[in-house]
Amino acid sequence: MDWNADMNVTQRGENSFSATVGEHWSSLQGAHGGVVAALAVRSAQQTLTALGVDANTTLRAATFGYASGNVPGELTIDVDVIRRGRTMVTAHASVTQNGKSTTLARLHFASPWDGIEFSDAPAPPQRPAELVRLDQNARVTHLNNVETHLDATCIPFGGAERGEWRAWCRPQHGGTFDATWLTMFGDYFPPAVFARITERSRAVTIEYSIQIHDAAGHWSISDNELMPARMHTFHSHDGFAVEDGWIWLPNGELLATVRQTRLAG
Repeated sequence: MDWNADMNVTQRGENSFSATVGEHWSSLQGAHGGVVAALAVRSAQQTLTALGVDANTTLRAATFGYASGNVPGELTIDVDVIRRGRTMVTAHASVTQNGKSTTLARLHFASPWDGIEFSDAPAPPQRPAELVRLDQNARVTHLNNVETHLDATCIPFGGAERGEWRAWCRPQHGGTFDATWLTMFGDYFPPAVFARITERSRAVTIEYSIQIHDAAGHWSISDNELMPARMHTFHSHDGFAVEDGWIWLPNGELLATVRQTRLAG
């Protein structure tokens, strides 16, 4: 995998781009939604650069609605800058494939400013003595694109008391990553409800959101470091499940939170 090549978008017209999702981003159903979201972010970033927006303006929050599934192949991404203020830019991005609207995004970019600072967020999970390397998967190939080590008690379809993944991860392409990779990673894991149930079931994402709590825009971890992540489905009812996630840097700093609404069953 070449992450930079995967994030290549080609300008088709004003604020309009094309991109290609390779077969190595195949997911449970079609193309992995996280990499599609990341391509929407990259297209918006290029739009803001062309407009001369301050380079310190980075992605801080985004929501992606999956109206229809994508498949590996070519996508068209159209970006609309809704508001450009002094410190924040809001944009919409629309992804289409084969003439069908598939993914709609709302993106908020901002430059850093001083504000209230505190955190009541949970601490990273304690790293257990035994971690299990997530095996290479010939069908769900997107799982191969992140080095992932799971808590050995997190077993897909294992009937656990909690629908939860506790994992320690790093990019396959190296220790430096940006907001596009982080956007993909927030949607990387299989549905957390799979740890709780014992039989295969549908759990398709219909909405995914990410909040990035650091304005740096780029981060680096050393060769021997892993990033803790926890994804927890805490409620499922009437065919819908809600999943919350936390992503930390190796030093324990909370980097991002995510939430997904999934069809469940």
